[in-house]
Amino acid sequence: MNEHRALDRIAYSLDSFAEAVDLSKEAIRQEIKANRLTPSFFGGKPLIMREEGERWLRSLPAEAWKRS
Repeated sequence: MNEHRALDRIAYSLDSFAEAVDLSKEAIRQEIKANRLTPSFFGGKPLIMREEGERWLRSLPAEAWKRS
């Protein structure tokens, strides 16, 4: 069985972070573009630090969006 423990690393690539939080890489890119999630960089490679990922997750709404 392949079990994932979300956010157990010190930093994540966008692919790894998206997998850890069960979202698409595009959704993560949109959150970065909207300045809601802030990556760090190693050269040109964006990394999501564990603390930033946890901060971002805590900032998400507690209820689902309501469609109108």
